[in-house]
Amino acid sequence: MSRRILPGLALAGLLTACGDGPYLEGSISPLLDLHYELAKATATTGEVSVNFVTTQKCGENTVSENTLLSVSAQLEKLQVAPSVEINLAELLGEGEDAPQRGRVRRRVLNEPERDFPRILIGGLTLDKSLEALTPGTKVTGDFHVTFVNGTDVYSGRTVFGHFNATVPEPQPDPLPTTEECP
Repeated sequence: MSRRILPGLALAGLLTACGDGPYLEGSISPLLDLHYELAKATATTGEVSVNFVTTQKCGENTVSENTLLSVSAQLEKLQVAPSVEINLAELLGEGEDAPQRGRVRRRVLNEPERDFPRILIGGLTLDKSLEALTPGTKVTGDFHVTFVNGTDVYSGRTVFGHFNATVPEPQPDPLPTTEECP
């Protein structure tokens, strides 16, 4: 091999080795690291959500769970069926300021908890019914969101991904939240 090609191949190998593991995509990726360790799906009578999480040490013997991104849908007046997209941009009232069905949030250690801008276009699809989301169950699906234009740094941007989530088991001692870390 020529001397010019060898450094190029080494650099290409290093670049492709970065970012292993599951990740989300979209135009917010230059602003946020969208790599996560685990996706967790939860459902209550009022909401279904998928949380993309990592863990982070927040003390000598303490670990905190970071929610890099949480995509949720209010279930008010909604029949959810497997593999049928939930419209996250749907308004739940009259007027353009009415609450939306969907919500995207972030909760990470040493950052303020934040809601992302309103959703212009968005969908969430799960491969199982809500009744099937029992602890330990695996659920696959995908989501896509485009935020409305505005003055927020994330306005007009997108985020999307396919996920393999687990419904978490109830934990007697949950990991501390970002407020509980020193």
